[in-house]
Amino acid sequence: MRRTLIALGLLAVALAVSALAVAASDDQLLPNEQHFLDSSGKTYGNGTKSGSALNMVAVGQNALAERGFNGDVFVYKKFAYIGRWGFFDSSHPQFCPSGGVAVVDAHDPANPVVVANLEVPGASHEDVAVFTARYGPLAGRDIAAVGLQVCDVFRTDPAAAGKRGLGLWDVTNPAAPTLLSVFDTGCCTRGFHELEVGDRADLGRTFVYASLPYAERPDPGSPNGMRDRQGRGEAWIVDVTDPVHPALVSSFGIKKDLGLDPTAGQGCFAISFGHGMDPSEDGQKLFVSYWDAGFLSLDISNPWQPRFLGRFTYAPNEDGDAHSTSFDDQRKLLFTADEDFCKTGPGIVTGWGYMRVLDESDPAHPVQIGAFHTPNSYGLADPGAGDYVIHNPLVVGSDVYLSWYTDGVRVVSTKDPRNPQEVAYFVPPAAQNPIKPAQRDTLTNTTQVWGVAYDSSTKLVYASDMNSGLWILKRTK
Repeated sequence: MRRTLIALGLLAVALAVSALAVAASDDQLLPNEQHFLDSSGKTYGNGTKSGSALNMVAVGQNALAERGFNGDVFVYKKFAYIGRWGFFDSSHPQFCPSGGVAVVDAHDPANPVVVANLEVPGASHEDVAVFTARYGPLAGRDIAAVGLQVCDVFRTDPAAAGKRGLGLWDVTNPAAPTLLSVFDTGCCTRGFHELEVGDRADLGRTFVYASLPYAERPDPGSPNGMRDRQGRGEAWIVDVTDPVHPALVSSFGIKKDLGLDPTAGQGCFAISFGHGMDPSEDGQKLFVSYWDAGFLSLDISNPWQPRFLGRFTYAPNEDGDAHSTSFDDQRKLLFTADEDFCKTGPGIVTGWGYMRVLDESDPAHPVQIGAFHTPNSYGLADPGAGDYVIHNPLVVGSDVYLSWYTDGVRVVSTKDPRNPQEVAYFVPPAAQNPIKPAQRDTLTNTTQVWGVAYDSSTKLVYASDMNSGLWILKRTK
């Protein structure tokens, strides 16, 4: 294992990316997966690959044995959990790399150490959340919930069973995790993409809220015409009160429940699906990011019967791409992320995706009241062959922490939500995509910050970079 602290500085790098012929199945790739795959065939000239920072410094870093393809990050009890993603490509099986969620002991943040790995072979482990069970037979134990998407075989292959859905581990001793169960979402889905966990004290239960992309998408080979052979939706609620025996509570879909076309929407990818899931603190409301269909709010006071409340929709000249949200319960504000990789296009607003501020005080009529862009996200350029696109927001008090791919980690004050102001940022230096040989160009050799997490006990910020691994940061102001 190699642990390094990379000094920030100016670094000019000449990057030449060779074309790579691939045979990925476009019909199953998520938009960011398709984007990174398409990028492999481009050739770039010189680009600036320097790191930069404002009011933030690096405390520690772990390159995770330079494994690459790192996904989201979650921090719990001074342990960091970093996912690893992948997808199926029959011509390049390395696009489904081995290794799952890296468990990192960060008690000494200057020297974070990998102590374990959570893995279901043949699956992508992009998202993870950890919690202490309050109810059920394992009350008091620490449980890790991991979204699984099959990546070693095509989704219709019978061998996909057991590699898609939800993996649950006992991580009470993080260095010696125990797999408790795999909740399979069934043929012919790929499995859960993003998830959140919430307790319901009024019900004495714990639920996982997870997205199942493309479940309602047309599938000519399906008896019911849909990918999910059981005709369920794309936003799922799973009861994990007994993590050994998780059970589906309900699902919601824009076709099943609203009668909308699941493939409708203009933009880069022309798709709609449940992507990010964000429950309110009391577990009574759920926000679902549904790509070009916008941001939906559901009443889940009765989790067995979710009820549609309202939807924020895009203007005709906006690209859409609703990806994820973070909700400020006290102010009833929803901070959203448009994962828009299309810098330009016919009849659409130019620029990369950015953060919106929605007033959700009346969930039936959400209203945008503010927005935040990084300087790079406005233009048509991509300095250093980067992706200046927002990915995930995280509300911490009146600040919002944002993972922004090549623009790193951004911290925005929303004391005035109509006029968000950036107060800090940290952009890690660019790193080579370490996965070799055939798939090395699937990710550009740039900064690619996927996720951000915050430890309130230490006030440290954790960031995951797809190439350079885990970064532990501290605000200086």
